[in-house]
Amino acid sequence: MNRSISSSTVQMLKELDNEALASCLFAACDLALRAARGNMEVPPEDMTAEHLLRQLITDMPKRSE
Repeated sequence: MNRSISSSTVQMLKELDNEALASCLFAACDLALRAARGNMEVPPEDMTAEHLLRQLITDMPKRSE
């Protein structure tokens, strides 16, 4: 498994404000806990941390300025 994060994903993270970054981290931790407890389906074997991170950022509700 590729454990590195691409520069484009890092840029996506840099564009998040503190509240959005905290929400993304909370969502990732929540998913990890649910997976560890067996409360969710196992992700596809080809899903990487980068895929998961990009999906979390994409699925976050857009905030109005």
